[in-house]
Amino acid sequence: MKITTLVPAYKPKYLFELLVSMRNQTVKPEKIIFSDDSPDQSFIYILNGDQIKEVTADLNIEVIPGPRSGGWNNFRHLMRIYAGKTDIFHIQLDDDICYPNFYEQHLKAHAIGYVPCVISRRWTAMESGQPLRDLGVPSAISDHPQRMLSLDANLLFTHTVGMSANWLGEFSNATFRSDMVPELDDASMGGISFSGLEDLGGFLKASLKAPVGYINEHLGYFRTSAEHNSANPMGRPMKLAHLAYVALAIGCRRLGYISSEQERAIVSALCPIIKQRYFLEEDMKEFCDLMPFLEINSRNSEDLFIEMWGKFA
Repeated sequence: MKITTLVPAYKPKYLFELLVSMRNQTVKPEKIIFSDDSPDQSFIYILNGDQIKEVTADLNIEVIPGPRSGGWNNFRHLMRIYAGKTDIFHIQLDDDICYPNFYEQHLKAHAIGYVPCVISRRWTAMESGQPLRDLGVPSAISDHPQRMLSLDANLLFTHTVGMSANWLGEFSNATFRSDMVPELDDASMGGISFSGLEDLGGFLKASLKAPVGYINEHLGYFRTSAEHNSANPMGRPMKLAHLAYVALAIGCRRLGYISSEQERAIVSALCPIIKQRYFLEEDMKEFCDLMPFLEINSRNSEDLFIEMWGKFA
């Protein structure tokens, strides 16, 4: 099996570290494609320059201009360029790092049998790369004696959306089969968008095809920094993420993957938070006005939320 690495590139600050991590993989990717969405095309300039050749000498790198129409569209652009040219693909964010055996272990998991997606654990790290903390992985999984696990849709839906938690991580710590491209390209499930939670939504969609592979070992880290979307709670990405949990709860209950009681618990917990956090934000005013009615499951409030969410997302 061969793997292609897709890098939706925007911040060149960590490029050297990323290249070193790729070069030191025990099994290197067949190809690395950078889609340069930076304002000044920094990646194209740097990766085509002589000063970086020593680091990229044994890597098959292609760098292309990005669409410059938002972060998620850069992801989609890369997947379409990739077009299933290898069995497996990996979306590597430009500020995260894979440990040297990341691809080796992921390819071993894919080789066991068909799995649409393999996810490995990762640390949350300081900007310098020093690990700070783990994700809140359920103890039944975290403490399991086996290193490679198979997680089905019922388990994943119940213990992620059903708990308003994403302990699976982000795209950087996951690899996908090529047939997942159209599934990821469409960030919706059951006709309801999950924009803002494309990673979690993508993992859940994968589990609908077949159980997801889970490597119970930390094979990389997610870098925190002041430049990250999560550092700006008033930015559109975080607004989307808050609302997307509500949308996912409604959608997953309608699909039968969580119970009505689980949906109500999630919505009831999130509605006051959304209203309190965003009541002064003009673009969130209609949602904030709706939250008290959605919280008590007032008549038509759920349908109205989905209608508003479809326009917002």
